Amino acid sequence: MQILLTGAGGFLGRAIARRLVDRGHLVRALMRHPQPELDALGIEQWQGSAVTLDSMLEVASGCDAIVHSAGNVDPLAPIETAYEANVLTTEVALAAAELAAVPRLVFTSCASVVIGAADINGGGEALAYPPRWPAVYPHVKALAEQRVLAANGEALATIALRPSLLWAPDEARLTPRLVELARNGRLRLTAHPGNRIDCCHVDNAALAHVLAVERLEPGAPIAGRSYFISDGEPLSVEALIAAILRAHGLPLPARRLSPRLARWLAASAHLRQRLPGASRPLLERYLLNLTDRSAWFSIAAARRDLDYAPQTSTREVLARQARRHGNGQPAAA
Repeated sequence: MQILLTGAGGFLGRAIARRLVDRGHLVRALMRHPQPELDALGIEQWQGSAVTLDSMLEVASGCDAIVHSAGNVDPLAPIETAYEANVLTTEVALAAAELAAVPRLVFTSCASVVIGAADINGGGEALAYPPRWPAVYPHVKALAEQRVLAANGEALATIALRPSLLWAPDEARLTPRLVELARNGRLRLTAHPGNRIDCCHVDNAALAHVLAVERLEPGAPIAGRSYFISDGEPLSVEALIAAILRAHGLPLPARRLSPRLARWLAASAHLRQRLPGASRPLLERYLLNLTDRSAWFSIAAARRDLDYAPQTSTREVLARQARRHGNGQPAAA
């Protein structure tokens, strides 16, 4: 298939691009700035903006599918920036698909669209959106997801994939922050030791996107649906943090903050961050919300309908890294 991929220069987008090429698909990437790495993969790069319909329509013409992975994942982004990057680009992608008669659109959503204040233990796709979201990012992703699913019809088949916390050794959000805080002696555990969350290795998320685009067509059983995607092995928050730190030769901190105090500090830091010249807060409200409660999901539907089977284990990758640092203790469940 000829596939338009948005967000091809991002953490997940690059992994999707590699998977699509490996499966023999022809990939076009809509890029603000072309990247040599994508040239090396044989990807056709078109320069333009995902918020501009003319750009999207030009590159979408003649395509068999759109994989819309572009978005702003920064939990501290201003609401206007987050809305444009996540909701407006999705509306543009849907409009381009309709005008260019592209019959398939796969949308990258996230599991946090259904995470509110309550614990989730093995929840499935029947979960409702929460009455309110704890941060801007999951809110705008939910708005975009709703638009995608509502657009499913006879001429355009749509699907939304909800990967859990994306991870790989080279991810640039969670790991560097944890390592920096631990090395400076400023990391404190806040979660209950029994809380469990899902991770999704980026290669597993990319695989799910390829499986979805290859099975999606108007009228297919998967059309108009959302699917949770993860490694299929929920970890305790404490075990995950410990494994990440061990992989960098660092111990788990002994000192703790109560969840209530941590939430208060994160909310205060979020308000201060809006001031001119403010530095990035030590506690980010969005990341805290992902870890101060249980939030893991069943991937039974993805296994059944997409033939999805995780191929990479975050637990095993972290264990290999730890062994390279001479600390091979396994992560607890």
